Amino acid sequence: MKKFLFLTSLLTASILFAQTECDKIKTENKILSSENDYLKKALSINTPLLQSEKENTLYQITKVTGNKAGKSIEITFLISAKDENKNLIIEDISIIDIEGNEYKADLYKSSRPFPELSLNTSRKLAFSFKDLKSEPLFIKIFRFKTTAQTERNIFEKTKSNLEFKDLKISWN
Repeated sequence: MKKFLFLTSLLTASILFAQTECDKIKTENKILSSENDYLKKALSINTPLLQSEKENTLYQITKVTGNKAGKSIEITFLISAKDENKNLIIEDISIIDIEGNEYKADLYKSSRPFPELSLNTSRKLAFSFKDLKSEPLFIKIFRFKTTAQTERNIFEKTKSNLEFKDLKISWN
């Protein structure tokens, strides 16, 4: 009889405690699912349209948007160093539209062209181009030059020329 009462009280206690823990798990599950949705959204935002790798640095274009009212285009991309920490200098930034018109970057509305890259960490940059003559659907060439300096040896420089071709513009 003592065993029966002991087992009954143990079973009752475990059922009562299990139900209170269930509410905590449900709230925790809601928090985790919202965090998971946020991370999925972040991954879809940073999906590259085009990518290129030069001198152990990865360049990924994520967005090309045009502003009809401002007659401007903004190109957003991610840069990440694959081998070591670097200081990067980006210069001679230009685009050529499908009609052959060349536009230089508006450095006042663009990101700072001197990013400091950490190993395997993406850095977001956006470059703006203004005073467009028309509203092209494609950018024929987006090009720029880079000079990379490693943090361990500032006298060691590597230069690269990058070109991305046939970028579709999303106008708004």
